[in-house]
Amino acid sequence: MDNDPVRLSEPSSLAPLLRPARAPAAPRMRLSLGAKILVFAVLLAVLPLLASSLSMVSETRDELKSAVNDSLLAEVTQLLDRIQGAMAPAVQILSALGAALADPQLDPETKQAILAAGIRGSDGLEALQLLGEDLRPAFFLAPAFKERLDRAGLAPEQVVGPGAAPLSLGPDAAGVEVMAPFKLAAADLWLVPIATRVQIPGADAGRVLVGYLDVTPLHALLERHAFDANAGRWLLDARGQPLFAFAPQPLVSELMTLLTKAQASGARSLLVTPYRDDAGEDMLGAVGTLEQPRWTLVATLSSREAYGIVRRMLRDLGLWLLLGLTVAVLGALLLAYRISKPIRDMAAVTEQVGGGDFMVRFEGPERCDEIGTLGRRLNQMIEGLAESHRRLDRQAHHDFLTGLPNRRFILKHLQQLVADPQWRQAGVALLFIDLDRFKAVNDSLGHAVGDQLLKMAAKRLVDCVDDVSTVARLGGDEFLIVLCGLREEAAIAAVARALIQAMSEPFHLMDYELYVGGTIGISLVPEEGAEVAELLDMSDMAMYWGKERGRGHFQFFSADLKRRAVRKLALDSQLRKALERDELEVYYQPQVELGHGRIVATEALIRWPDRRGGFVAGPTEFIALAEETGLIVPIGNWVMERVCRQVREWQLAGLPTLDVSINVSAMQFRRQDFFEQVCQTLECANLDARHVGLELTEGVLLEDTERAIRLMSMLKEMGVQIMIDDFGTGYSSLAYLRRFPLDYLKVAQEFVTGIGSNSHDAAIVGAVIALAKSLGLKIIAEGVETGEQLAFLSERDCDLIQGFYFGRPVAAMRFQELVSGEARHQTIMPRARQSGGTG
Repeated sequence: MDNDPVRLSEPSSLAPLLRPARAPAAPRMRLSLGAKILVFAVLLAVLPLLASSLSMVSETRDELKSAVNDSLLAEVTQLLDRIQGAMAPAVQILSALGAALADPQLDPETKQAILAAGIRGSDGLEALQLLGEDLRPAFFLAPAFKERLDRAGLAPEQVVGPGAAPLSLGPDAAGVEVMAPFKLAAADLWLVPIATRVQIPGADAGRVLVGYLDVTPLHALLERHAFDANAGRWLLDARGQPLFAFAPQPLVSELMTLLTKAQASGARSLLVTPYRDDAGEDMLGAVGTLEQPRWTLVATLSSREAYGIVRRMLRDLGLWLLLGLTVAVLGALLLAYRISKPIRDMAAVTEQVGGGDFMVRFEGPERCDEIGTLGRRLNQMIEGLAESHRRLDRQAHHDFLTGLPNRRFILKHLQQLVADPQWRQAGVALLFIDLDRFKAVNDSLGHAVGDQLLKMAAKRLVDCVDDVSTVARLGGDEFLIVLCGLREEAAIAAVARALIQAMSEPFHLMDYELYVGGTIGISLVPEEGAEVAELLDMSDMAMYWGKERGRGHFQFFSADLKRRAVRKLALDSQLRKALERDELEVYYQPQVELGHGRIVATEALIRWPDRRGGFVAGPTEFIALAEETGLIVPIGNWVMERVCRQVREWQLAGLPTLDVSINVSAMQFRRQDFFEQVCQTLECANLDARHVGLELTEGVLLEDTERAIRLMSMLKEMGVQIMIDDFGTGYSSLAYLRRFPLDYLKVAQEFVTGIGSNSHDAAIVGAVIALAKSLGLKIIAEGVETGEQLAFLSERDCDLIQGFYFGRPVAAMRFQELVSGEARHQTIMPRARQSGGTG
């Protein structure tokens, strides 16, 4: 099949993925998917018919259950009729015989003849016995019964004597009473005693006539019914005691309850109920009562046997239903193979595609229906997604501007290199490159020029390394080069020099010739491996230390750099706390007027003392840190406020009026509220602005010259003195110097130190003094430490001298004592002759 990938017209749009190329024409369809589904729906239409059949079965089952109940009751009724038919004639005969015996008109011989005839003419009455308290029992036996006794060698008294039928009738009892049956084992007969009381005329006491009815056929009938029905049969007397019991288990409570209801309902009562026997089997029980005797028949039947026909019908129906379901399942399986299996395969393919595997394709059989069309369209969509993924993957792992690998890619690449022991053995180095003056170009010429500059810089970097190494852009003006196969620092340093040389060449862009340059920090992957993030941090740290050395350098990372970085971090935290806790202190170094040898001014210098009489860090270290972190602004404000209050306190204490110069950082001077801050500080201290001088560096003034001139003019109008600090070490411009409203120039200490040992330094100092005089500015020379330097400056009429030759920076109290002592002696003598810095 044709699986041409989809081409996107726009990289940022995924809409074409939803519009795949036109699928090739499919062969003529014989049976559509809709037709197949229709056939399956027709098969499903059989199910309602099955449900209707089941409903009919349910109704039929209820009717059959009712018929079973009626059948059981009919059987009980039949048995009751049989029992009644066997017992009623015997009871009638016995009643008639009792009446004959009580007839006073009949003589004894006639009565005896009647008894003999009665025993012979009754069906089932086997013996008659006449009992009385004052006479010996008399027996009348049926011939057949007598033969059985004779064959068994038994006398009537042994079988049907007083013990066999106890005299339970009272002296006033009337009617007939049926006793419990008993088995005559010798004759294999079941006999039921039937007794009636007879009052014979002339006799002193009543007599009891007992007839013994043969109920063996009745016993056999009940036993047969119980056996055939695989259930139980009980014949109970009026007290509920069993006369005959044909069941493996006793009567359960449900049947006893039914029995009580039947006896309470009267003779010929019939009741039926379902119940569960002690074994947990479902049963059906029926109860019927007799009128004479007051016996009760209980018949039970297993539900399994009772509803056997229902179960057989349900079984047959279930077989047909199973057959129908089998056919339906086979049809559904066939249809599932044709429809569901391809859909499942497509779902598995889409799952793999969702997991990022764009090489997978749907490989089903060639089909002419909608499934085949869907498979072809799916493969076309995967082709489009694969193309889009390749494009997006490049965008995700490459810088959109320069085309170089981005941070994500290079970090993953580094992770693989660091994890490979062979590459660690061969050597891997990270070169972190930062363009030195890119921000100035970007801010002044715009981002469009800056973007073009980044592209050109990226191309130069790629041209400087081999194919094994990788150049990546981390962001902004930061690049990372991963050098592979170099272990010696000398070889790596050679590559770094080549890179710095390439970046120092001018970039010709539009009408501009741009000099940017770069600084490189280098970290080496150790043989035992390291974390990628840690290696990147180390190269970044080395790059920043290289910038501190003066840009355009490369710096290898070392443990000392790490220690310095840790110290720098700790100092930052401590410095913030020191500012909050007022632990910083201002020292003052005297500035002496050469003409009179008196202290006329001082420079305020910040110090960070510790509790042991030393210093936590030198001013050069912690001031540079404060400028880097932005903490220099609050520190500068704090120094200005502290110095102004101190000078005012000295004035109130009666000390000679002194001018004080305060160093102002570039960040502090650039703030929009700097002028307001100076005004507010002077006002709060109630100090005349003429006694305050602000020391600025040349670089600060040249960043935004027009603003600097306006701000200095405003300060000058207030009376504040403006000084250029370290003149000659920055970007000195005589044109700007002429425009600045200045009061003092301070000759840099590095030039003053060279007086007497370096003729060039001496010439520069002389030239600066002459320049200041020609512009009407006063001059301050700092770092004076020797008499030779003092003499040189005195000959050239330098206005103020500052340095260890006259005094070191001291705390406010010590400086106050120094000024007070000078006032008493009218001059200051040199305090020290040793060499050192101004601090």
